[in-house]
Amino acid sequence: MRLRQIEVFRAVMMTGSVSEAARLLHVSQPVVSRVLQHAEAGLGFALFERKRGRLLPTPEAQALFSQVQRAWDEIARIDALSANLRHGASGLLRVAATPSLATSVLPAALAAMRAAQPGVECDLWASHTHEIEAHLLAFEVDVGIAIEPPGHVALSAAAFAQGEMVLVAPRAWAIETPRPGARAWLAGRPFVALAEATPLGERLAVRLEQIGWQAHRALRVQTYALAATLVEQGLGYAFVDGFTAATLAPERVVVLRLAPAMRFDVHLLRNGSAPASVLSRRLEDCLRAAAAQLSHTLAERCLPETLALG
Repeated sequence: MRLRQIEVFRAVMMTGSVSEAARLLHVSQPVVSRVLQHAEAGLGFALFERKRGRLLPTPEAQALFSQVQRAWDEIARIDALSANLRHGASGLLRVAATPSLATSVLPAALAAMRAAQPGVECDLWASHTHEIEAHLLAFEVDVGIAIEPPGHVALSAAAFAQGEMVLVAPRAWAIETPRPGARAWLAGRPFVALAEATPLGERLAVRLEQIGWQAHRALRVQTYALAATLVEQGLGYAFVDGFTAATLAPERVVVLRLAPAMRFDVHLLRNGSAPASVLSRRLEDCLRAAAAQLSHTLAERCLPETLALG
């Protein structure tokens, strides 16, 4: 039986007459009668007997109807799912983000998205940029989030926010002299360096080399997120992205902006051969809002002094 025949058969079984089935389906009675005739011809047996103006289902129709009901329930679920997908209310979204963004911008964005669409499922990956690109190329994730990605020809990158590099240090240091902002303030202090070579890290390294920055490197880490956590524990100072800095405990950490400012773009990455889904576009909107809120928080927490790096 074709889907239209199943729909008409079900309507007649539920209403008991051609006229009521036609009214239920918003079609004419001749249409219902014709579809039933075609269905019976295809099946090779009668579905109804006509008695006193009513259609009485045959035993074969009764047996068929139980299966039709189960199939119709599945169709109803498909309709509901398609409606949810159309509105971004359900589905699976696989997201890979660099560790710093995975612990700063992404959680707030996901909280906002799931508050509006609680049926959405998410698989989350915290990976370095080159790993994110590999995941996208292998279709293992739907979207990636990274700071200044090198750019692969098969991937599309759309900037959704701008951030800046800042210096974070234990708050206990800020009560000592000289005041924060003077480079002498950090002389001899333990420095938490980033071991992973990234475009942003290389820009910072060039800037520090140009001004002859002499750092007492005590610790070397792979991510800005870990560097910031070590600063919270009083183990040294570090240069991190502003989104990470905005999530740190203000009673334990001070934040200084750099002068001149060192800004960067945050990108949403996709495989160029895959169209953007409703969910990925919804996530992008939430990421943009989350990044804006963190930037506002950062502005409130920065000391009035700036650290001169030029």
